[in-house]
Amino acid sequence: MRVITLGEILLRFSTSEEIRIKNTDEFRVCYGGAETNVGVSLSQFGHKVSVASVLPECNPLSSAVLSRMHGYDVDTDLIIEQPGRLGTYYLEQGNSVRGSQVTYDRKYSSIAMLEELCWDLDEIFKGVDLLHISGIVPALSKKWQSWTVEIVKKAKEYGCLVSFDMNYRSKLWEYEEAYPCFQQILPYVDILSAGRLDAIHFLQVASAEEEVSLEEIYRRVKGKYAKIKVLYSTKRNVISTNHHELQGFYVGEDNNFVESKIYDIQPVIDRVGGGDAFAAGILNGVLKGWESQKVVDFGTASSVLKHTVFGDWNPFDEEEVFTFMNQKSGQIVR
Repeated sequence: MRVITLGEILLRFSTSEEIRIKNTDEFRVCYGGAETNVGVSLSQFGHKVSVASVLPECNPLSSAVLSRMHGYDVDTDLIIEQPGRLGTYYLEQGNSVRGSQVTYDRKYSSIAMLEELCWDLDEIFKGVDLLHISGIVPALSKKWQSWTVEIVKKAKEYGCLVSFDMNYRSKLWEYEEAYPCFQQILPYVDILSAGRLDAIHFLQVASAEEEVSLEEIYRRVKGKYAKIKVLYSTKRNVISTNHHELQGFYVGEDNNFVESKIYDIQPVIDRVGGGDAFAAGILNGVLKGWESQKVVDFGTASSVLKHTVFGDWNPFDEEEVFTFMNQKSGQIVR
């Protein structure tokens, strides 16, 4: 299947887990970004993936990003180079009872400063099966709020499935700005990543005081937004920074609500990108027409594996995920 993911690519600086940013003498670096994380995984799962983004021109960091993406067989023809800088973020790795902290440094990035949309939307979606985008994209600028609506609308015109991860980040924009923007995007969405808080605050199908199951919430979402075919999310129980429990939930076109088994992840090496790995696993199953239980089991296993490696990108292919699903935890594969 042909897939386009669209969003900002970031440079990440990470501390060691026992050192705070104000005390560190060095950082580990990697590249990431919610939509690109999904694209890398989907490429590993055998799909033809093109990442659409904007990088700074005449910048060695841009060359490094492209080189690493080529290593994952990701097509970069839709990545445009423009004046500006590469957005960054700093991750102060938590440990034990101390949680991790993210500090963004994304202002004036090339994609945020874009003056005109740099793709011909009547060309790029021809023959494409799915567009994946997230709520981080319209948070980039006022222009991106209107462009995101234009992009998902055009994708639907060309018969693409539209996958949208609400991915609200309070450090990037206010709820009062995000809510009306999301309401303009949702009529074009086929596949939605949304948890309980999204359902309360952005989909408004439940109240914070109401005791209601996720299954019932998803039933209400489908009733309110009739074009949404697929809903999915995870539930994470954080026992400590290094010890999590994770479970996945999914409802497809058959309206059959299913859940994965609960995974105990200890130690957690790196949780960043875990949600994107889950999304990619779900999208892989949807695109390949798997039955619902297989979809959620694969998506959750993909996410769990991502927690075992450093970096935003999930390096495991489909066969490796299935092998993990079918083996006892920690068993040596000979």
